[in-house]
Amino acid sequence: KPGEFSRFDFPEVLPAPLNGIWAILKNNEMLTWPEKIKFAIGLLPAILGGQAYVEAQDGLSVKDWMRKQGIPDRVTTEVFIAMSKALNFINPDELSMQCILIALNRFLQEKHGSKMAFLDGSPPERLCAPIVDHIQSLGGEVRINSRIQKIELNKDGTVKSFVLNNGGMIEADAYVFATPVDILKLLLPDNWKEIPYFKKLEKLVGVPVINVHIWFDRKL
Repeated sequence: KPGEFSRFDFPEVLPAPLNGIWAILKNNEMLTWPEKIKFAIGLLPAILGGQAYVEAQDGLSVKDWMRKQGIPDRVTTEVFIAMSKALNFINPDELSMQCILIALNRFLQEKHGSKMAFLDGSPPERLCAPIVDHIQSLGGEVRINSRIQKIELNKDGTVKSFVLNNGGMIEADAYVFATPVDILKLLLPDNWKEIPYFKKLEKLVGVPVINVHIWFDRKL
């Protein structure tokens, strides 16, 4: 919330999941003690049930799962709106609880599972450049400003080539798409749209996201 800052502090001296439990219990800014207790009881099936339990929750939204476990709505408002937005950029009533439980299990099972790291510089310099250097060191080539315009197919429906918007053409043994689902839908050849594998794309909807990067003049 604007003007407010709160956090969960995971102590270094405790192993997982004790460090996570301690972090939740020590934070009195977001949750009351009754809410913490109900939250902890609600999470017990996830802690004890393991991966099988996590996978079985895919049909429930975060909000539905919380209510099913008897966890107060304020816990969802204070904690899980932020967590849902961070994981998938959508609200708790739209996000599968499986996503949340996968993240929570990481926090609870690994001592450093809650830690985040930041680049010590700009992404093009500290993230992209080393990847490009690695690819080129192995004989690869990285082309920028070379968007795909069309997928050309062979008569048997396999990929013949990628036609680029600059007039170039890419032919390869294997092709990988790393695009938002909406762009893939636009580029998908008509011959592929009726194939059951690609037909599933119709149900996938992209999430529009705008990032705002704020640089503070001191450590928070």
